Amino acid sequence: MRLISEKKDVQDRVINHLQAIGWEYIPPADLNGKRGCDMKEPFILDILERKLKELNKGIITDENVGDVVRRLRLIPSTFTGNQEFLDYLRGKKTVYVEREKRERNFKLIDFENPENNHFAFTKEFWFEDREKRRMDIVLFINGIPICDFELKSPTVYEAEEEAFEQVNIYNKALPELFKYLQFYAVSEGIRLFYGPTWKYESKTFYRWKVENGFNFEKLIKSFFDKKEVIETLRSYIVFMTVDEELQKYILKQHQRRAIRKIIKRVLEGKKKKGLIWHTQGAYKTLTMIVLADELRKIPELENPTIIVVIDRLELEQQIYQNFQAYGYPNIVRAKSKKHLRKLLKDDYRGLIITTIHKFEGMPKHINKRENIILLIDEAHRSQEGDLGNYMRGALPNAFYFGFTGTPVDKTKVGRGTFIAFGYPPEEAYLDKYTIDESIEDGTTVPLYYTLAKTELHVDKETLEEEFFRVIEEEGIASIEGVNKIIERAEKLKAVLKAKDRIDKIAKHIAEHYKKFVEPLGFKAFIVAVDREACALYKEAIDKYLPQDYTKVVYTSNYRDSELLKKYHISEEEEKRIRKDFKSPEKLPKILIVTEKLLTGYDAPVLYVMYLDKPLKDHALLQAIARINRPYAGKTCGLIVDYIGIFEDLQRALAFYSKDVEAGLIDYDKLKERFKELMNKADEILEEIDLEDENKRIQNIIDYFFEEDKRKEYIKIFRQIQEIYEILSPDEFLRDYIKKYRLLVQIYEIIYQTYNPEAERRRIRRDILKKTEGLIKKNVELLNIVDNLPLYEINEDIAKTIKADKLSQRVKVASLYKSIKIHIEKRRKASPYLVSIAEKVEKIISQLRERQRSVESALEELTKIAEDIAKAEKEQSKSGLSREEFSYFWILRRHGIENENISRKIHEIISSKEHWTFNENVERELRQDLYKVLQKELQKLQLDNVVNLVNELLGIDKIMRSEEL
Repeated sequence: MRLISEKKDVQDRVINHLQAIGWEYIPPADLNGKRGCDMKEPFILDILERKLKELNKGIITDENVGDVVRRLRLIPSTFTGNQEFLDYLRGKKTVYVEREKRERNFKLIDFENPENNHFAFTKEFWFEDREKRRMDIVLFINGIPICDFELKSPTVYEAEEEAFEQVNIYNKALPELFKYLQFYAVSEGIRLFYGPTWKYESKTFYRWKVENGFNFEKLIKSFFDKKEVIETLRSYIVFMTVDEELQKYILKQHQRRAIRKIIKRVLEGKKKKGLIWHTQGAYKTLTMIVLADELRKIPELENPTIIVVIDRLELEQQIYQNFQAYGYPNIVRAKSKKHLRKLLKDDYRGLIITTIHKFEGMPKHINKRENIILLIDEAHRSQEGDLGNYMRGALPNAFYFGFTGTPVDKTKVGRGTFIAFGYPPEEAYLDKYTIDESIEDGTTVPLYYTLAKTELHVDKETLEEEFFRVIEEEGIASIEGVNKIIERAEKLKAVLKAKDRIDKIAKHIAEHYKKFVEPLGFKAFIVAVDREACALYKEAIDKYLPQDYTKVVYTSNYRDSELLKKYHISEEEEKRIRKDFKSPEKLPKILIVTEKLLTGYDAPVLYVMYLDKPLKDHALLQAIARINRPYAGKTCGLIVDYIGIFEDLQRALAFYSKDVEAGLIDYDKLKERFKELMNKADEILEEIDLEDENKRIQNIIDYFFEEDKRKEYIKIFRQIQEIYEILSPDEFLRDYIKKYRLLVQIYEIIYQTYNPEAERRRIRRDILKKTEGLIKKNVELLNIVDNLPLYEINEDIAKTIKADKLSQRVKVASLYKSIKIHIEKRRKASPYLVSIAEKVEKIISQLRERQRSVESALEELTKIAEDIAKAEKEQSKSGLSREEFSYFWILRRHGIENENISRKIHEIISSKEHWTFNENVERELRQDLYKVLQKELQKLQLDNVVNLVNELLGIDKIMRSEEL
């Protein structure tokens, strides 16, 4: 039975699936012929020049096509160069046409007619820049490289992460190629992940999904569908400057899906509205920006008016800047009610950005056109008061699409939102992307909440009378509405801003941050009840933390008191703070806010929110969603509640249901879950004899010899570790710390024994920060691997193994590890060892699949170890170079012990250095090798010669890859 491999089980299947959907496969030898064996050539030049002339008749000709290609080559090999090349791809660049005496836009890709383009791909694509590197599959459109597709065997541990890291390495080593590549994909033959080139972050590493999640054929055929790829390049890759830093995004499936549904509804014209719920943190604003741009470009809409309606003045400026950063043309920001009225009355065509409040008092039927499309952010806000009625009355024939980051509630605001934007009961949402979907995809992380000491809470009667009852009666859904209620809540504010209370909370925050958050390298928000409370918290917390740890961010007012003026900051200073806060290395570490930054601000390093402001429903979910962004090493966000809001979740969140509970979890439940998992771990440990200190490591290795047991343990350990990371240094862990250290030791023993090819860095990649700190503090954890059995590979190894009193299974595991480590250390000096490694893996695979006994595996591995020792001894005495001895070693396995022939073979192969890139050169090389072998040894039959030549060239490939 054939073993699972990257080539047969992944690469060959990808090739077949791509060909089946119309991509032309160009074998490496053919492609290298087209490149003239030039590994620095990124283009398939003949195709590129032909398509340039075909797609730009009369604009690009034989006379100027070379100049156009030269311009493409001169694009800087930088991130901004990658952005510039996308403009080329999208036809935004011009070329001077001599006969017309003017500049004309030209096409690299025909987006309107996808079939007019040439789609091709190749495997094992070599490129030379700062280094020589080989990519598994590269896809081309019209001779231009657009995607790197890296593959791994499904048997490789964390294959998708390995491939993801590999793409990042290639990008750094090959910027002259990657300045053209716009996106990448990685797969292990089971799942498919993708992301934008030049931005390798967890927040831009996405999984592509199909209905049957593990249908590999559907994954490949849907992701690389020619129309899908064309759309990706035309619309779904976005460059934007956010907080003065260039970002690159590629839209996820829920974003693409919503855009397509809205466009379809607009073009059909039968239904005039729709409600889209994409959970907070799912890049809803980006969806709206790309959607607006797509609508603008549709000819059938005849130059529409698109109105983006948002609920807050601060967000109006922010979204305006986002559209500008995107490069959207013809944007106007409504400065006032009067200005918005004039724009609509004068029939402005383009994009209008406005707040919902500017529709107040708007005359009825001010514009009756049908090609007006409104995109309303936080749609529930449009149901407060009469604002929504004014908006709809002014534009009676327009399309209305409401966007929300929170599920719609069952209050009068929620019911109104469903009626205003949906078609209940058959269609509540036109599209939805829920919290649990988002967490499953890694778009967001779950949130845990915990209540601070009860004596710090607001008394329930005051909270009910001055907040909950009022907000429900008035149907408030926004942060601005909440603020107006709080302004009137004099008793509530007096309680919240009491000097002694603020001092106690500030001290608690400082202690909690230093113990639980700072060791992780994450940051925090303090959310105070109003601006004065922000200033009071700053004064208090400076007694317990360095002053530069915290900054206050709020809107200033000329009537402010001296205390408030003390913490006023300029726009430029706020920009710097917003940017610096996103960096784990820079100060501040904690921001004190009350309204600003509670919506629309994206800082993935933000981990904990210290909440001392009463919030409810949409305003609450919007605020706490600031901490749900994924970040390296961040498994969740944490809310510390000083108000007592989370004592009654049903009251705090009128829409609390299964749609929310997956992403908002009681912190105390973590402790219950930790206990359950530790009990499961105990059940495993009880099956292992750990009492005998002389044998317990061997007993661990013996017990986890079976792969199923290892997988089960690793799964449990990782869950325990994630919770430990959140809880530590909670005193709750005190009773478990000794046991947890043992679990860490066992985890490392498993990986060092059964994954010896994975260096210690791979284990460390799985170890989270607080566990890593625990390891560093404990010598026995650091040195555990030093005590593992390891055999020296020498000619006496059989005697050593026989004399060893370990069990047969421990001997196999230890010998396997010893051989793998030995080969890894010496593979550059002795390349022939790589083929031995393959044989070792085959034996272990047969053992796992019960096709071979433990005794048989031990016998074979022992023989291999002896052969390695003999070969290395012989190599040192032979006087042959590493290449010559590698060929000699293969020849001898075929019964040819002749050093002169190995030298001759080295000479022949060296003379045809580029044989891997040219089929004709490879053919000549094979013929030369056949002649040498047939001339010297007439006894060999032809089949043996063919096999032998294949092995010799295979070793040469290995040596080349080692050099790289």
